[in-house]
Amino acid sequence: MSLTPVRNLQLHNQIERVLHVPGNYRGGILEMTMVVDRAYDRETVKILCADIMESCKKQSDIFRNIRLNMVMWGSEIVTQTVASAHILMGTFFDGYEAENTEIAKSTEQLMEYLKKFHARSKLILAVVHDRDRFHETTDAARLKEALNPFLKQKLVIVYPDEMESGTEFFIKIL
Repeated sequence: MSLTPVRNLQLHNQIERVLHVPGNYRGGILEMTMVVDRAYDRETVKILCADIMESCKKQSDIFRNIRLNMVMWGSEIVTQTVASAHILMGTFFDGYEAENTEIAKSTEQLMEYLKKFHARSKLILAVVHDRDRFHETTDAARLKEALNPFLKQKLVIVYPDEMESGTEFFIKIL
């Protein structure tokens, strides 16, 4: 699965929206985070992440020199800082293993983790396999607390067939 021209344009618009949020960090080297749902198989995630990074680099010069944090979301949440070239070439995913979604950490845990460790990222892209599982929550107040005050404005969620902003996701939380 790769990004179609229409989805590429949607991603471009979502990223532009995030980059121009008032109060979002504007100086120095851009730091961004890409969350990868471990439910994806290796080949799919390799192609999708490479397409996303290529789209970012074509979009703006600020993506030429970035600090990229790759967050693997599954039974554990693990972060690794990586050069975007490793994503583009696909070598980052050489040791990648897909996981069963039944043992994955909850969306609340993921958002709390992102708020705690990746708050200074200007852009957070979440590549999510199952929209329904991502929207499933046991504690809506906890999830809203994790997304406030700023995480929802930096977040772009990429599903297999659509994408949404963190603010749209926040509004849908019951």
